Amino acid sequence: MPKVVINSSQGLIQQTGAAPVASAVGVGVGAQSVTAAGTSIGVATQISATGGGLVLVSGADNTAAVKLPALSEVPAGTVFFILNLVGNKTLEIFPTAGDQIHPAADDAAITVAADGMLICVADSSGALWASAEPAVTGA
Repeated sequence: MPKVVINSSQGLIQQTGAAPVASAVGVGVGAQSVTAAGTSIGVATQISATGGGLVLVSGADNTAAVKLPALSEVPAGTVFFILNLVGNKTLEIFPTAGDQIHPAADDAAITVAADGMLICVADSSGALWASAEPAVTGA
């Protein structure tokens, strides 16, 4: 196991051990597949807190929804990449009751475009999911 130290002028410095191993496959986040169902926070399909950060969602129909895990169940910095796999329908994404997906209000859903994605990151205070929706691009 490499030994590292933090140096205020140089940052993180490796002192001993083998060099880090490069990965040719990118960052692995694990994947889970869910089917959107329900149209409100109380009955939306639950995303697993431990099922993987890439969430592949089928079943979007302009009203069907999925729900993020409670912020209290995940550590700060937890990331979910939620992909709407339906090419012609929007997807609703709710927080758990009492939580917030920024910039929406507490308990309010974010609408994700057809073939779109919402990136949600648990903030350090456990108060909200910071979010970003990249623009949908075409071929």
